[in-house]
Amino acid sequence: MLPLFSLPFDRRESLEGGDFVIATYLVFGLSADDALRRLGTFAVGQSLGTWVRVPGITHEMMERHQARVVGAQPVSSAGEGTYLARVAFPWANIGPSFGMLFTALMGNDASTSLRVKLVDLELLGAAAGAFRGPRHGIDGLRRLTGVTGRPLVMNMLKPCTGYSPEVGANLFYASACGGIDIVKDDELLGNACFNAVGARVKAYLAVSLRLRQETGRAPLYLPNITDRPDRMRDHARAVRDAGGRGVMVNFACTGLDSLAALTEEFGEELFFFGHSAAAGMTTSGADHGVAVPILVGLLPRMAGADAVLALFAAGTTSAATNGELLQTVQAHRLPLGRMRAAVSVLAGGVTPRNVGLLYRDLGPDTIIASGGGIQGHPQGATAGARAVMQALEAAVSGRPLEDAAAEHPELKKALEYWP
Repeated sequence: MLPLFSLPFDRRESLEGGDFVIATYLVFGLSADDALRRLGTFAVGQSLGTWVRVPGITHEMMERHQARVVGAQPVSSAGEGTYLARVAFPWANIGPSFGMLFTALMGNDASTSLRVKLVDLELLGAAAGAFRGPRHGIDGLRRLTGVTGRPLVMNMLKPCTGYSPEVGANLFYASACGGIDIVKDDELLGNACFNAVGARVKAYLAVSLRLRQETGRAPLYLPNITDRPDRMRDHARAVRDAGGRGVMVNFACTGLDSLAALTEEFGEELFFFGHSAAAGMTTSGADHGVAVPILVGLLPRMAGADAVLALFAAGTTSAATNGELLQTVQAHRLPLGRMRAAVSVLAGGVTPRNVGLLYRDLGPDTIIASGGGIQGHPQGATAGARAVMQALEAAVSGRPLEDAAAEHPELKKALEYWP
């Protein structure tokens, strides 16, 4: 029987020339004496073997299918016994499936018995070309909306749920009259018995037509189609057939493979916004799970999301000091073969007060999303939308916010309300 160990690369192969997924982990609870042995057992347990030696493993199988440890360094700043380890997984074991990707990288806990957090991914060879990514991205979004040279502004309708399509249409109209670019459902409103996807798409698109007749423009509407996979497909088709141009899917709950299937079928016709509600269950552990820039940054982009939520910590004075946010935005944007960048949707307590710092730190190719910061304006949603647009206009032109507020009563009231 062959020994259980992490097979090293020989002279005939290299990472650069092969088809691999390189996973980088923070690994906790190792000692210097057994770190490499336990990491090797981890690599075997996540690929070819298990916690005990088993018959049937041939040398050829090891060459083709066994994962290999290709780097391990102690990280003293993260605590004693913590290592940064890189493991190469053969792409042949995984294929273009997010379910199998997670299973290979994280799923075999009973065999590995290690505390690991996945913090980075590299795709080499065939792995890099297996995922098409966004069909639209920022350029497609600008074509859909006609907005150039600045971030787009999104409003998620509030209250979150509990109202009829008719009530929602009035909320949509009030928000849109303030000049925003995108309106979406809250993630808590799905295909509800009191407000079905098809009914509100019909009602909201009628409002869009009315707005175009009155003002010459209307916001892009992104209905939440999050549901069972077969029903999401039905919802996406219904939105497309009704004349809708985009949808929202909570990939953290429905799964990345479900999102990828939808974008493959409807991605050319519909703009896909990937929401990440409940991702914290997977990302929040300090010594386990998946880092936010991977789960909320890289993976939904690979699955075809044109825009992805990136949470902004409200109350901070600079987005640039939020390392997790910046890394997530980087994962949306950094070059990845021919894959388009995804648009970062900046949300989380956004009001006219912090619109300027988001523009300053993250640039024009983003979506700034405000829910309560618009609907919660003391003068109503139209005034709230105007206040956000006025704050953004001031930021883009380099004008001090307080100077702009002196000329715009909606913005002035917002700054008084959200000091």
